[in-house]
Amino acid sequence: MSGSGVVRSWTVVRQSFLSGFTADVPFVLVDVELIEQTELRLIGRLLDGPGAPVEIGSAVRVAFEDIASGVAVPAFVLSGDDHRDGNV
Repeated sequence: MSGSGVVRSWTVVRQSFLSGFTADVPFVLVDVELIEQTELRLIGRLLDGPGAPVEIGSAVRVAFEDIASGVAVPAFVLSGDDHRDGNV
């Protein structure tokens, strides 16, 4: 898999409901449809930050966020490719 996809939905999380995550807010969660298979989606943090110009249809690529020693989770960054016409 290439790790490329298109944002289908997103939200900015501004409040932490668990004290251990207070330092992480605000952050953006994106629902990404992967290019290789329509309707195959992943949800992850957008590493570009809450001020990023993300829109439905924005092209993204996978990046990995280190959350602990030896542990990384999929996240995304804006790729700059234009997929806003809805074609993935």
